[in-house]
Amino acid sequence: MNRLKISNLLLFMIIPFITCSAREQKDDSLVLINGGTFDMGSPTSEAWRGKDELQHRVTLKSFYMGKFEVTQKEYSLLTGENPSRFKVNNLPVENITWYDAVRYCNMLSKKRNLKPAYTITGKTVTWNRDADGYRLPTEAEWEYACRAGTETPFNTAKSISPDEANYYGTYPYMIETYYFQQKKLETRPGIYREKTVPVGSFAPNRWGLYDMHGNVWEWCWDWYGAYSSGSQNSPEGPASGTLKVNRGGGWNDFAKHIRSAYRSSTPPDNISFNIGFRVVRNAD
Repeated sequence: MNRLKISNLLLFMIIPFITCSAREQKDDSLVLINGGTFDMGSPTSEAWRGKDELQHRVTLKSFYMGKFEVTQKEYSLLTGENPSRFKVNNLPVENITWYDAVRYCNMLSKKRNLKPAYTITGKTVTWNRDADGYRLPTEAEWEYACRAGTETPFNTAKSISPDEANYYGTYPYMIETYYFQQKKLETRPGIYREKTVPVGSFAPNRWGLYDMHGNVWEWCWDWYGAYSSGSQNSPEGPASGTLKVNRGGGWNDFAKHIRSAYRSSTPPDNISFNIGFRVVRNAD
């Protein structure tokens, strides 16, 4: 074989390798959540619903979401810090502010040669919705992904047991109503672990997402505010506010507070040993 043929053959072999290396690497830690329309909030018939859970129709585009809450190992490898109270690599990171979470998203985007979703100037954070980098879910994306097509209080059904999620297991759903008639409970009181557990310790929901109920609350993009009564397309919450939304409940919450529709909120510069986050990315 002459030198020209050998050179052409080598070039033919190298070009695909270069193309694949330059192309974005597949992230197996994410799940594709296909877009659709759902009823966000809770029906008036749902026990222990909050006044801020007004049910309304929401339509969302497809997006990718982390299978798991961000772990302490992932967070410390990227940031060099681990502020968590319960320090173990495969536990979810906690004790982080909302600002810490958005900074992590930008750092991860830069590490993977993606366009950061956020511009951060002091306490002012703006979101470039066209960026392909990592970001926090909107509150609507979070609830849509948590429900995974269900309309019940939990994505497991009408109740949820301590064998299905990490929460204050001695206070299952409806215990306040049936404390003296516990045979009527769909889930009996169980274990209260009093701390976080490794991510993925329980079965995922129908869409392959773990720990959407319990373990740690998860920061969302949105400022906390009242829902609109009308239908919405890809809502991102109020333009301003003082509290950022947390979803999903934590290891020290009663079952009624880890429902799919339950809303909590916290100042964005506060920390707590039961608040963490998971990441998402645009799919389009």
